[in-house]
Amino acid sequence: MSFIFDIFGAAAKHKASRQEAQAYNISAERSQVAAEAEAKQLETRARQGLAVGTYNSERIAKRAKEIMASQRAAAAAGGGDTTDVTVGAITDETIREASMEQKLVMAEAADRAIQDRYAAAVTRVTGKQQAQSYQAQAKAAKLGGTAQLLGDISNIWTKYAG
Repeated sequence: MSFIFDIFGAAAKHKASRQEAQAYNISAERSQVAAEAEAKQLETRARQGLAVGTYNSERIAKRAKEIMASQRAAAAAGGGDTTDVTVGAITDETIREASMEQKLVMAEAADRAIQDRYAAAVTRVTGKQQAQSYQAQAKAAKLGGTAQLLGDISNIWTKYAG
């Protein structure tokens, strides 16, 4: 009867090591899926950031046009002409400031997008490395279980056949 218990004990240990390996494989898959989801979220944030930058840039241009229109109206109401040197200088300065502000907004949006895309790439690599680590642990668990099973069989053989 002890022989049967020894066999079942060895089989149970081997089964436990296979289950441990399976758990590592599941963890590997989940870590890679989670990393991919996070990377996609970062890429979406990059696209949204560029869209917001474009929108803000367009708002700046619209505001500059409104300012220039009010300047022309004020000049006309004051008896001036839009060809007046002062009005032209103010218009030129408004255009320069709006242009610089637009460039700054777009540069900041592009910089954030680059950072988000880089973070997405790093996240994917990290997820892949973590998955590979879990897969290596799964292989080690399988090999350890097989080695344990062979050792147990050898011990049982020695104990009952020797």
